Amino acid sequence: MSKNYNQSLLQTSFLSVSCFLLFSLYLASLFIISPVVAQQQRIAVVVNGLSKFETLSVVNLDHPDPKKAVSADIAQLGVAPNDVQVIGNFAYIVNTYSDNVQAINLKTGGSLGVISTGIGSLPEKIALLNDDRAYVTCNGTDEVVLIDLKGKMVLQRIQTGSKPWGLTILNKKVYVANTAAVWTGQEMKYGQSSVSVISTETNQLIKTIEVPTNATSVTSDANNTVLVKSTGDYSQVLGELTLIDSDKDNIKKQISLKSTPGAITVNRNKQQAYILTPSGAIVVDLIKQRLVVKPSSALQGFKGGFSMTFDHQRELFLLVVADWTGGGQDQLLILDSNGKELNRYNTGTKNGKGSSFVALADINDNNDVSVQLQPNQSIIFWGQVKQ
Repeated sequence: MSKNYNQSLLQTSFLSVSCFLLFSLYLASLFIISPVVAQQQRIAVVVNGLSKFETLSVVNLDHPDPKKAVSADIAQLGVAPNDVQVIGNFAYIVNTYSDNVQAINLKTGGSLGVISTGIGSLPEKIALLNDDRAYVTCNGTDEVVLIDLKGKMVLQRIQTGSKPWGLTILNKKVYVANTAAVWTGQEMKYGQSSVSVISTETNQLIKTIEVPTNATSVTSDANNTVLVKSTGDYSQVLGELTLIDSDKDNIKKQISLKSTPGAITVNRNKQQAYILTPSGAIVVDLIKQRLVVKPSSALQGFKGGFSMTFDHQRELFLLVVADWTGGGQDQLLILDSNGKELNRYNTGTKNGKGSSFVALADINDNNDVSVQLQPNQSIIFWGQVKQ
């Protein structure tokens, strides 16, 4: 009896030790062997630009409830915010009538101060070279300023053509759209638009390229093609898209858009440029170099949009629809390439109205933001009111 008991005790002890070891290995696999993977959230940074209601809002695109996804009015902005770009933990907003660039910490929502571009400079758009340097167009002084983002100062002023607006960076060069649109006090006069090409290594103007009337927006395919959108005169002269070879800095193709175009963004995977028009989005095939979706068959899901950007990770469009009446019915729409609506967020609030620009960022569970630099995907003429 005692012998059997001892054998049973040994067996029990052996099983207990085995179970303990297996359980320990299981715990080790959870806490030691398995890598810790931080959860990331895709966020949209939205600028509300209606006069007296200028704020910055953030939308968690991964939140299951659209109503709870919006963190409204996390920061107060300057007068007439006209662009937003994001890099690292920071959003940079161009406040045109405040003559400055404002830095916002996306982790805290706090403003880190402003970088003055000079009285009367009327800054319009910003292109981030890296987390230290950025170029800003100044419509009031016909120049681009190179700014130190951390030192919060202007490092250099570079003369451009008349009334610069949009800009982008590609292949160590800055491409600046000069609208040549001058207000006489009674009407807008349109001169010869051009693109100023500036070296990022020397910060010197290296070439000027003439383009069609009222060139306002510039973006790229991230390879070797710069896209310049000319709006026209909003009346008799229709818009055009100019494709520039950034290796040779000459024009490859000029494409009639058969409409008055608004915001432009590029699906780089499919090599397609989407352009907003009053009737919806038209599409230019950059490989075929022609308009494949015309205004007569424009994608209706984009109709009414003020600006947009493209999520290259998820291959979706983010479109902001501004309520310029001040009614607070501003919207951020998530659309597929056919214009099908996948989600909708109300970004208008009591304090923040006129949702007009949007940028993308990835934020992890420690509130650290990490974004891929995607310059100037939401460039659009300020003040174009939806009819």
